[in-house]
Amino acid sequence: MYFDFMKFDLKNINLGFKSSDAHQIYSELRIYFDNCRDEIYFQKHPLGFKYFKLGNISATEELRLHLWTKTNENHDDDLQIHDHSFNFKSFVVFGLLENHLYKPIYEKDAVGFIYDVQFRNEKSRLSIDSSKQKLVDIKSEKLTTGNFYDINSDEFHKTENLLKPSLTLIKITKPQNKVARVFSPKRLSKLSKFEREFLSEQENKILIDEVMNLIQLGESIVANN
Repeated sequence: MYFDFMKFDLKNINLGFKSSDAHQIYSELRIYFDNCRDEIYFQKHPLGFKYFKLGNISATEELRLHLWTKTNENHDDDLQIHDHSFNFKSFVVFGLLENHLYKPIYEKDAVGFIYDVQFRNEKSRLSIDSSKQKLVDIKSEKLTTGNFYDINSDEFHKTENLLKPSLTLIKITKPQNKVARVFSPKRLSKLSKFEREFLSEQENKILIDEVMNLIQLGESIVANN
């Protein structure tokens, strides 16, 4: 009889999220990588990190890994403040991040713009949403190995990686008809697009080894705290 290790492992990782149990997440994440290594393929993200979609928990829920490495591969440094098409809960598997929250407001003399982000066929495309936008700082929070944090789909934020490499596991929940948006401090001369390419086989293999090592390091840190 065929046994679907991936679905079983995702279910157990999700139980760790539901109970905010870091120890269960580490244990089940290690098992997932042992069982599913040949199915893991990382992609490049326009915000500069590498990511992998572990799989769907339900029709509206999904687990993803985000890895920030030593290379700076932002698609555009001006397009880092954004919101999402989904809510998410994040777990810092390893590293140190600082999350900055903002609120965009209309102001007559403001020069900022908000663009909608459309996703299709692994490509991101921007279209203008509104002009005369200004950002107001709401709060900043540092997050370290073993921490959980939540972001709602309509919250504009920027995540700054303070310790490279850093690894986060996120559980996303998709509301209906929510479009992701990005803030730009100026009008774009041309509407940006970004293809979310998969890594080469060799790059992917190296990254998987690095991720497995970071999982073990994070688990050790949390166990000793």
